[in-house]
Amino acid sequence: MQVTVVPASPKTGQATIRTLLADPSNPTVKGYYRDLSKVPAEFTSNPRFEAVKGDVEDAGSLDFSGSDTVLNITPPLYEEKDIIAHARLVSENVKAAVKKAASVKRLVLLSSVGAQYDHGTGEIRTNHEAEAILKDAAAEVVFVRCAYFMENWAMSLDTILREGFFYTTLTPLDHALPMIAVQDIGSTCAAELLGAGNTALPSNPHIFELHGPRAYTSVDVQQAFEEVMGKSIEMRPIEKAGLDEFYAAVFPPMVAKEFAAMNASYLEGGILYEDPQPTVREKGTTELLDVVRQMLLGA
Repeated sequence: MQVTVVPASPKTGQATIRTLLADPSNPTVKGYYRDLSKVPAEFTSNPRFEAVKGDVEDAGSLDFSGSDTVLNITPPLYEEKDIIAHARLVSENVKAAVKKAASVKRLVLLSSVGAQYDHGTGEIRTNHEAEAILKDAAAEVVFVRCAYFMENWAMSLDTILREGFFYTTLTPLDHALPMIAVQDIGSTCAAELLGAGNTALPSNPHIFELHGPRAYTSVDVQQAFEEVMGKSIEMRPIEKAGLDEFYAAVFPPMVAKEFAAMNASYLEGGILYEDPQPTVREKGTTELLDVVRQMLLGA
């Protein structure tokens, strides 16, 4: 089996490739990169991996011929552009490449919880756009709607290591939110890709949410950092009313607005706080503590 990952540079793409190359069925893997100098050595040294220069923004650079399955990732946009227009462009390009390649049996899209909504979710709306376009791209289509990435807390490492505190936008502090480890995303996507032609889908497209073993609060995050570091860590909450200002200090204005809206969507009053349209859920096994330990200690 040949699997294509496009783009291959995000951590989720890397985790999927790592799982595929370790699979006993020995699939071959093609990864698309805008910059081939950034391909990890662990992949280039594997004879079953091929790095391909290409960009989802350039339809002419995508050629999936010979591939049995394709994993598509809609990466976040950090530039002052229309995120919906961009998501539409890259999704249409991927769809065209899949349609052109008669060999592709299954498309797996790495999506997000809340992708069923076209409003009220900020940056997540890019995943809604991708799903709408790719729902019939291949004979078999799978949407993996991931919960909040545990690895997002890596953005807190700078202040934790330098000053012993971190900001949290997950409030109230005892509000639990589903989270998922990148490692579990990779193994789940790999399983869905390898199932093409072997595992019948319960629906088409097959849609499910991917959560971790349990939901976590800001207090859980604080305790995980404290346990790994062996000392007290201060937590500085950013209340819902302060989200716009908080993100404006990090991102360009248009990007900040979308990320603030996304954050607000899963807090009280947001559309995802009590989701009226839940989907089927699957669970990973990696605990937040294991992810924090990996981020801090590399083991």
